[in-house]
Amino acid sequence: MNPQETRTELFSALRALAEIVPEMRAGQIMAALGELCADMHGRGLWDAEDAQVLEAIWKFRRDVEGTPSGSNRQLAAL
Repeated sequence: MNPQETRTELFSALRALAEIVPEMRAGQIMAALGELCADMHGRGLWDAEDAQVLEAIWKFRRDVEGTPSGSNRQLAAL
């Protein structure tokens, strides 16, 4: 995937994630992604490559979809 395709996929995945966790504000989603990105890659959002942020989005989505009570459990972890 080239950088433009990665960026397009990132924004699409972010929009889809926001629809899955409508109770979370945008800042909460970004904060959670920043923490995941730092845990996964040792880089916060400011320094992360788009592909790394995209991976964090995918992981967050898998985690939310895999919890019995959905996004409420993810919110409790914040």
